[in-house]
Amino acid sequence: MKKTLTLLILLLITIAPLSVKAGAGVEVLDEGIEYTFGGKLVFRIKLESEVPVSQITLVLKAPGLSTFVGEALFISPGQAQFVYDLAQRPLPAFSNITYSYHLTLEDGESVETPVYSFTYLDNRYNWQEIIEEPFNIYWYEGEISLAQKVLDAAVEGLDQVLELLQQPEETQPIVIFIYSSEEELQSTLTSVGQTWVGGHADPGLGSIVVSLPSGVDQSLEIQRLIPHEIAHILLYRFMGNEYQYLPVWVSEGIASQMEVFSRPDYDLILEKAEGERGLIPFAHLCIAFPADSDLALLSYAQSDSLLDYIQREYGVTGIRAMIHAYDQGVSCERGVEVALGTTLQGLEKDWKQDVFSRGKYLTYIFILSGILLILLIFLGVFIFSKYQGGQIEQGWDNNE
Repeated sequence: MKKTLTLLILLLITIAPLSVKAGAGVEVLDEGIEYTFGGKLVFRIKLESEVPVSQITLVLKAPGLSTFVGEALFISPGQAQFVYDLAQRPLPAFSNITYSYHLTLEDGESVETPVYSFTYLDNRYNWQEIIEEPFNIYWYEGEISLAQKVLDAAVEGLDQVLELLQQPEETQPIVIFIYSSEEELQSTLTSVGQTWVGGHADPGLGSIVVSLPSGVDQSLEIQRLIPHEIAHILLYRFMGNEYQYLPVWVSEGIASQMEVFSRPDYDLILEKAEGERGLIPFAHLCIAFPADSDLALLSYAQSDSLLDYIQREYGVTGIRAMIHAYDQGVSCERGVEVALGTTLQGLEKDWKQDVFSRGKYLTYIFILSGILLILLIFLGVFIFSKYQGGQIEQGWDNNE
């Protein structure tokens, strides 16, 4: 299913009956919102009340933010509005915003309206949509084939993660927004005080935002980014509040393992770090990755490599055991001990020996293979020259 989301739909997402009884003889005749992304958000409400309303207070809630309360201004009897400054108090992009009104009547009685909601979308773009449960794919530039590729990668990633977690088919919606360039994505996020890079999943909201510029690498990026971000959402849904105990290196490592095509430069990054400034201890990657971009990239490379090692040495059951251990709320180090029967330091030591010794052995094999090839070439040349020399001497003998 494909449709164009008009600007009106993006501006007026609040769904509410035209007339709602709020109680105490108060009826909400109409209410709604209008906004410009990153600009002004205008709330409007129209009431009819047996006892005049003396004060209207807006109560707004957004994920990750404290509740906002502000007094609406009457523009006529029974009608009021509140102008919320998105530049001064940014709301998280692509999130579900809920709000209601607290009414104070002239006789002192208080009345609460129903709770309304809308999704704070970037309405600077004319989004198109393709839906195939549980996925809603939004994009604004390019053909439907782009959205279909994203959908295919999402379905494949979903199946992989559900198999790992041994969970039934997912039914909760997962929403994916596709920007056509990293600059446009960063412009959107900067306006709401966020700084995601390339791609981001908000597990609590079940939403993914990615930049997928057109070009020869677009298909590879789709198969890398989409399964990666879906893994974060499903891990969160599987673990619930205990997701906070899952070490970042485990979460990112599992997500990287779900990628159809991982970054090809990870091995080079690891080899360079191991030979120069050193690797980052995994005990330092439990809570967060470094802010420095180079160190963050190294953290991703290490996490991907370590989870690959765990899968080879302990199998998928080892990874499942880790997830279940952290689902019990244990510490970063304790989770490794419970699931794998070794310490985090011991696991790290074994991983280093496996990865870097294997790399050195391969290097030695390549060097020895090269030396052997050179010797074989010299031997071939020597035999050929001797053979040619013998032929010439035999020819001279025949002439005599």
